[in-house]
Amino acid sequence: MSLFETLLINIIFILFPLLLCLMYQTYNQVYDRDKNNLFLDCALCTSFYFIVRFGSTDYSFLPSLLLNIPLMVAYMKKRMISIFFLSICSVIYFHQILFVPYWILIIEYLAYLVLLFLYKREYLKESIFFNSLILTKIFFFCLTNYLFYIFPIDNWNQLIMSYFILFSFYVITQFIWYLFLKTEEIMALHQTIRDFEEEKQIRSSLFKITHEIKNPIAVCKGYLDMFDVNNVEHSRKYVPILKEEIARVLILLQDFLSITKIKIEKDIVDFNVLVEDTVRNFDILLKENDVLCKEEIADEEWYFMADYNRLSQVLINMIKNSIEAIPEDQKGEIKIKTSIKKNYLCVTIEDNGSGISKENLRRMKEPFFTTKANGTGLGVYLSSEIMKAHGGLMRYYSKEGIGTTVVLSFPYEKIL
Repeated sequence: MSLFETLLINIIFILFPLLLCLMYQTYNQVYDRDKNNLFLDCALCTSFYFIVRFGSTDYSFLPSLLLNIPLMVAYMKKRMISIFFLSICSVIYFHQILFVPYWILIIEYLAYLVLLFLYKREYLKESIFFNSLILTKIFFFCLTNYLFYIFPIDNWNQLIMSYFILFSFYVITQFIWYLFLKTEEIMALHQTIRDFEEEKQIRSSLFKITHEIKNPIAVCKGYLDMFDVNNVEHSRKYVPILKEEIARVLILLQDFLSITKIKIEKDIVDFNVLVEDTVRNFDILLKENDVLCKEEIADEEWYFMADYNRLSQVLINMIKNSIEAIPEDQKGEIKIKTSIKKNYLCVTIEDNGSGISKENLRRMKEPFFTTKANGTGLGVYLSSEIMKAHGGLMRYYSKEGIGTTVVLSFPYEKIL
């Protein structure tokens, strides 16, 4: 096998695990530092193992030099676990396979640690530190060969070949580090885009909340401009309207504050008791709106970890929406059912209201989206955020003129 083929095979063994690691991070946009470090440690150790186990040995000094590349990367990324593990493996390999004395290996790896210390203390810039690592390895490689004649160089061909190998080691190491730097730039770009989108969403939300508050305040101002305190008719006509608009502003602000301060405090909750207690709170409202409520709440005790008050808030929003979706001239009916499906606790709320169009159904969970004349558009969004905090799912099924079904599902593991 030619030198070029041997070099290519060993490069593939080095690059393959590292490229998989970098591609996974960039494609999945992994921002968890601990997870990224774990992937990197595994990739570096795998590259080292591939070189030792499968690397071509036609030119024995080639894999012995290239297997230091994962260690160089570990030093640049300051991965002490990989540094410690790869250093021990390298010392054992060079001593057992190439018969390099321990004392020169210890001096070499101590030199790397000194460079790392200077780099951490910011006495060395990144580029100087990286080049110093590579040149230190080349120096000790040449020194070892000169002292112990491990890789014979008896003619000009071998001398040229050795220079080519050293140059290849330098170029390959620089190329791999270049890939890591570009990956960091891509991740930084993804982060910038994500921050921009979040900022854009915040600005949009602030614009919408300002717009929603402005409308009732403008109504109040208009009526106050027309209001004559000496006119009893004005008081009887305008005061209820003013109270209604002010109440709408307070509800809007309360919903907005609830969204920005979602806090979950989990405790042991009986799922069926939670649903039954919440439904009982609607007895009067159901009678006032002439809506029949059919309940199929299981008698069993299904205990799970949840925030009772928050989930009660979600159920209240869903039931209230079902009642309001039923036209006044129609005999209303709501079905509420609890069940267990594939390790999920489910509550199904079905109404025979006016239904939701496909276009509106896709936007149901958007903040400030509402089809109600006096709605804030925050109730469903707040409920979906509470569901996410519980690891739950909220699914809507609806047909215009027939009704709407919402299914709330929660992960269930028996605790009692």
